[in-house]
Amino acid sequence: MRRILTRALTGVLVVAGLWTGSATAASLSADDKAHLARVEAYFNGITSMRSNFLQASSTGLVAKGRVWLRRPGRMRFEYDPPSPILITSDGILITYQDLELKQTNQIPLFSSPLSVLVDENVKFGEELIVDEVKRESNVLRVRIRQRQEPDQGYVTLVFQDQPLALKQWTIVDAQQVSVKVALLDPEFDVTIPNELFRPKDLGKPGDEVGR
Repeated sequence: MRRILTRALTGVLVVAGLWTGSATAASLSADDKAHLARVEAYFNGITSMRSNFLQASSTGLVAKGRVWLRRPGRMRFEYDPPSPILITSDGILITYQDLELKQTNQIPLFSSPLSVLVDENVKFGEELIVDEVKRESNVLRVRIRQRQEPDQGYVTLVFQDQPLALKQWTIVDAQQVSVKVALLDPEFDVTIPNELFRPKDLGKPGDEVGR
């Protein structure tokens, strides 16, 4: 059960770094491009955020926790007990840790499509290509994937449309397992100390990770 739970939680960020292949951009209308420009401006106007979140996977697992973001490059996902998972990004690497098993894994930040949340300058069509832009009932959905690594999944960002505000995202992997993260009462432009984005020292030889 612990292994299944760990895999589901890893899906928040890490599975997105395992995609392989190549891709071309979808055909976007002028209206789609206008909405994407709004999303780019929205992300580029955020300096930091903290929020509680609720996570649910298509396998039926549910978890809660807190997320901190600070642009450029910093992220922290901290799960409530009984989950032992901690995910941090120091601007270069995303570090995934199981604090109970004292295990650490890392992937480059740029290899995750969720790097869009903390990119220094968000610009679609470069590393991240857009598959779909959909607007309905004051909801804007943008589905993206990695240009160089598209074949094993995608992430859909979900916004309140008016005013524009990020509400949730969903990652779907190659096996069509989805992990949805919903933000609960996010706060923006808050002060977050640097140490919050550093991995835990698990006290194991060779466990000097992060910066």
